[in-house]
Amino acid sequence: MDKIEEEISLRIKEMMSKRRVNQSDLAKELGVHQYDISRMLNGKPFPSIPQLKVIANYLDCSLYYLIGIQEESYRELTPEAAKVARAYSAADDVMKAIVNRVLDI
Repeated sequence: MDKIEEEISLRIKEMMSKRRVNQSDLAKELGVHQYDISRMLNGKPFPSIPQLKVIANYLDCSLYYLIGIQEESYRELTPEAAKVARAYSAADDVMKAIVNRVLDI
């Protein structure tokens, strides 16, 4: 495994930990066996771009983050903060105005 692949594997493992996702969960999402995820995270074989896209979506992070182009984004929030951000985004203008006033934004 080369340096870039190692960094991608580390980011995947970091996001799995942050999102409380285990190898079995990720295997189900990709439609593979848990053993395949273990091997994939060790670079044998390394995930394909389509697999990385599925992994990024499942871990609620950007593909750019996984491949090291983007250091952080709003998607790398804690699960609780991500839930709040999604709720705020889905709220109507009146609710957003109320939240903004409470937060004094």
